[in-house]
Amino acid sequence: MDVSRPGKGRLRVAVTGASGDYGRLLLSRLEQDPEVESILVLDVARPQGASAKVEFHRVDLTRYDAESELTDALTERPVHALYHLAFLFGPIRNGSLAHELEVIGTMNVLTAAGRSRLPRLVVPSLTAVYGARGNNPAMLREDSPLQGCPHSRFVTDKVEVEGQVRAFRERHPDMRVLVLRFAPVLGPSVDNPATRLLRNPVVPTLMGYDPLWQGLHEDDAARALHLALRAETSGEINVVGRGVMPLSGLIHQAGARPLPLPGPLFRAALHTLDAVGAGTLPVALLDYIHYSWVADGERAESALGFIPLHHVRDAAAALKRS
Repeated sequence: MDVSRPGKGRLRVAVTGASGDYGRLLLSRLEQDPEVESILVLDVARPQGASAKVEFHRVDLTRYDAESELTDALTERPVHALYHLAFLFGPIRNGSLAHELEVIGTMNVLTAAGRSRLPRLVVPSLTAVYGARGNNPAMLREDSPLQGCPHSRFVTDKVEVEGQVRAFRERHPDMRVLVLRFAPVLGPSVDNPATRLLRNPVVPTLMGYDPLWQGLHEDDAARALHLALRAETSGEINVVGRGVMPLSGLIHQAGARPLPLPGPLFRAALHTLDAVGAGTLPVALLDYIHYSWVADGERAESALGFIPLHHVRDAAAALKRS
């Protein structure tokens, strides 16, 4: 099935993780797209306020029978594209469950996608998979190694998923398989480590370090996901907003105040804030407060037709109104 130039009302799209941040951003775009005939939601619960376009099929990706449930749903009424968006970005208290959902769940999705012979698969990732290192190049391109963050399961699970998807794409060269590596998504309706850090009135930072950060406004993230529905490409694509800013500037734009602390006090402050549920950055993600990780977004323009509308400062400023 060719989805690059579909007729009006022809497209059928499936989505896992429709109730998560990426799912909510995408779903409204698909519902408003006149060429999308139906949206098959494969999730544990029907999204709230879903339109008549949405067809709900209950699937728990962590269950032993998830792969057969997915395969049945995708072959009973074939779809033109599957967005696999079932990833966790909120506070994770049960690392084993998160691993089951993301790594084992993705394995189930890929097996079902292969058996259903889907034309297109879209999976989100993060520019954080490149890792923050002192020897990083000025611009991280899609072929840069994924050094990740060894102490963070949040990041290492995403790196493992990318390895699964890359191997799947090599086994299915006839399928368009896109991995969108998002810079930290910022906006009033998303909840991730970056937004939780920047929503604090005072943000501990590491004295002597002010790494460059990128950010992506949630509206730009939604557009990039939607553009992937028709992109005539495969592979990994960095999706970043306009410009970069030092972390201290980003904190100010979000309406907060940076508090530079020496290393031991910084770690103690993060532990304390985490213990009282203040929702700041986990200590495991300390590398990203220490070093820069700046991704090159050039391929997104050529492969997706994506040009960000918002500067990173505007994306951070949107948090002040949330």
